[in-house]
Amino acid sequence: MLKTKTFLSSLLLATLASDLFAQSNTIAGRDLGLLDTRTIQRYRRTGTFPNGVMGIGAWTTCCNPGTDRIPFMAAMNPNHGYIHYIVARESQGRFVQISDRAYVKHTFGSNNNLSTCGTCLNSPGDVNYVEIGCSDTYANSQSVDHFNLGPPDEVNPWLGTWVAACSHFDRGEPAGAASTLCDGVRSLTSTQSTALNTAINHATRVYDADLNVAGATFYWQAGYIIPGEAEALRTNNFGSRQFSAVWATTNWTFADVGAMVQGPILSRWSGATVTSNTNGADDGRYYIGVKVTGPTNGKYHYEYAVHNRDNKRGMGAFHIPVCPNAQASGFGFKDVDTNPVNQWTAAKLGSEVVFTVSGTNALRWNSIYNFWFDCDAAPVGGPALLDQFDLGQGALTMSVNTTTPGGLYNQVLGAGCGVNAPALFAVGSPNRATIGNATFGVTSMSNPASVPCGFLISFADGITSVGGCDVYTADTASLLGPLMAFSDASGVATLSLSIPNIVDFEGMHIDMQAINIATGGALLGNFNLSNGLRIRVGNLVTNCP
Repeated sequence: MLKTKTFLSSLLLATLASDLFAQSNTIAGRDLGLLDTRTIQRYRRTGTFPNGVMGIGAWTTCCNPGTDRIPFMAAMNPNHGYIHYIVARESQGRFVQISDRAYVKHTFGSNNNLSTCGTCLNSPGDVNYVEIGCSDTYANSQSVDHFNLGPPDEVNPWLGTWVAACSHFDRGEPAGAASTLCDGVRSLTSTQSTALNTAINHATRVYDADLNVAGATFYWQAGYIIPGEAEALRTNNFGSRQFSAVWATTNWTFADVGAMVQGPILSRWSGATVTSNTNGADDGRYYIGVKVTGPTNGKYHYEYAVHNRDNKRGMGAFHIPVCPNAQASGFGFKDVDTNPVNQWTAAKLGSEVVFTVSGTNALRWNSIYNFWFDCDAAPVGGPALLDQFDLGQGALTMSVNTTTPGGLYNQVLGAGCGVNAPALFAVGSPNRATIGNATFGVTSMSNPASVPCGFLISFADGITSVGGCDVYTADTASLLGPLMAFSDASGVATLSLSIPNIVDFEGMHIDMQAINIATGGALLGNFNLSNGLRIRVGNLVTNCP
């Protein structure tokens, strides 16, 4: 009983220390670097293709480029490192994690190789440490061996700490007697782990369906967390390697492609911009990758991938600033599990697009969540806000500079009129009315094929009600036009509005609306009206009206 109380007291003190002293355990000279991860291999498998699932592992080699020995003492001693893994896929412009949030590997000794990392001064040295200048390697089979796999939530990724008492290793699987669950003595035996190794269980898990994607590119990431390493030295702890995946009759065949790339796996996302930040000195780092495409039919598509590298408190909401008058739609979300009831919710709320956690499905460390939507505001630089899920001593919200929909140069004034009301949006290179933009114009779509389409142009603000429809002009006297164009066989009509290279146009705006001929239309039974569109002219207009 006394032993149990001692370990429980240690657990409480460790928790309080984590909350009160931020990264209090930094050790001068403590540094680890991932030299390589390679030879991606599939292991145990269940199910029938294309609906099966398998465990995946890979080799890792780390170096000690610092001036302090790195402890790799076997559990139940907490002085060791933790290796974690992610499998990701890039396809159709989206970069997603396709592995589950698997258990992490607890390191248990070092072979202190001489020649891999440079000058290894003490080889073979002490097996319980990665000696200065030396390397240590774990085989791919060891990454799926359950004897040293533990739940990621037991590790404080910010401090690199772990408490043995009441841990997975302490309890065993299946759990031992109640009196042994928190005694700090290892109950997960080699016999239990051998039984666990016959199935996938807690190994890094990937489904056939996530690999069986034409044209996709796949990546494996490995990373190390060690106690006492300063945050500024952690970028070299992570690296990724591309691999190919081919189904060969009865199983997948994997092959390494190219060299490992050090740093976050999101850096592999082609065409994306990746930024990051920590929650001050209180908690670990997030990476935000963003890729914007378009505009298509007046809207840009925003794809975000957020990777929690080592933030203990997790993310519970993702706030993306947006122009208040912008239109946002097509919200989407992807996490790393297969639970359909814990999907985050999304909405445009005033000057933000906000994704909010459902239940306890926070973005935890060593996970990538995806968020996407369409918006008529163009991309500009801006700060995204990440709400911390758990309470702590640091700020509840942290900021990461990224790309946001903050440039609303063509503003929708209101909805159109009619069951099949046409849509009106700006086009051109760019699709904004900059001074001297000869390519600028407007397009009306969803019209009947091959009919006359009018474009109403007004230089005065206001809304006039005509026959129950809103016309976005102060009065008919302020109208210019309608200017005419015919729709094509697809119902698309385009009007060129070349902007003269005259500086006097800087800062003005034009309100427009399209009208088409349609039997049974909402206006006088013969016409339908598009949405109103305000075109803001100039090179110096503010990002948001």
